[in-house]
Amino acid sequence: MAVLSPSHPAAQLRSAQREPSAYPRWAKVLHLGLVLGVTFELYNSLAALWFADFQWFPLHVAAGIFLTVWLALSWAFYLGSAWGRALLWSWFFPAHLPAIFRDLRALLTGRLPAAGPVPGLSSLWQGVFFLGVSFVTFTGFAAWLVLEGYITWPGATHLGLRAMRLGTPLLAYLWFGHVFMALFHALRRQPLWGIFAFWRGA
Repeated sequence: MAVLSPSHPAAQLRSAQREPSAYPRWAKVLHLGLVLGVTFELYNSLAALWFADFQWFPLHVAAGIFLTVWLALSWAFYLGSAWGRALLWSWFFPAHLPAIFRDLRALLTGRLPAAGPVPGLSSLWQGVFFLGVSFVTFTGFAAWLVLEGYITWPGATHLGLRAMRLGTPLLAYLWFGHVFMALFHALRRQPLWGIFAFWRGA
């Protein structure tokens, strides 16, 4: 049997899973910022798209700038730390397809997929959501920079507005699914809310 190097993402992930708190404190802070920023932006985007309600648009722009910076920080921390790289590995590594199919089969029999930074359906859902939020936010920010005259980028405005129109409903469905499953885990008394426990973790 091959022995993984301690620096390998799989080894880092297993180490994180053995710790009492699976999320370091900086990851919890980043997660909370993403929860607040994404939720606020989705609410405003849906209000504008579905109800033509633009009263919060100035706050939408300000929150979008905040979310752009926060996402850039998140990517930097994930790529720049062993724990973060292990998390990205659990989200995106193709070899985790068997774990995803296993969770789907278990879900059909009434068993919830595992929560937390482990390979499987939950991690795939979170990874796709994180990628989608990043794409829509960054393209929207680029479109805003062009509209304000800060940069010149032909096609950026069209790309950003199209990404927001098409991406917002899809992200909303992913958001509702994520929150619904989180509440379902909580009702089953599974240890899920540690992601918000800032008093624990490194």
